[in-house]
Amino acid sequence: MVMNLTRNQWFAISGAVLSAIVTSTTYFTDMFGAKIAHEIVGTAGFLNMIVAAVAAIMTGQGQQVKDVLAMPGVDSLTVNARANKTLASIATDPKQDKIMPTAAAASTVAKTAKGE
Repeated sequence: MVMNLTRNQWFAISGAVLSAIVTSTTYFTDMFGAKIAHEIVGTAGFLNMIVAAVAAIMTGQGQQVKDVLAMPGVDSLTVNARANKTLASIATDPKQDKIMPTAAAASTVAKTAKGE
């Protein structure tokens, strides 16, 4: 069985495993002694902070839209005039061929993308 996990799911799994290690200080102390347990838990806590920081960046709205655009089965997305700056920027990016503003919203989306 092949697991088809997304990048975001791997971040979540990594964070859960590292969090479990961090909360296992007592068990590690009994198994390995205080010094090694301290090193394991300290390292896991540090790595957990890094994973959480990277996950926060990689799971933002802009990345989520790009992830959807990359999914098999998605032909195109259209964006209306209510798009925020992040979404408008993606919709007006000439490198993104699967997303575009609706004809009626093209001018508004372009202005939003420019921050106007």
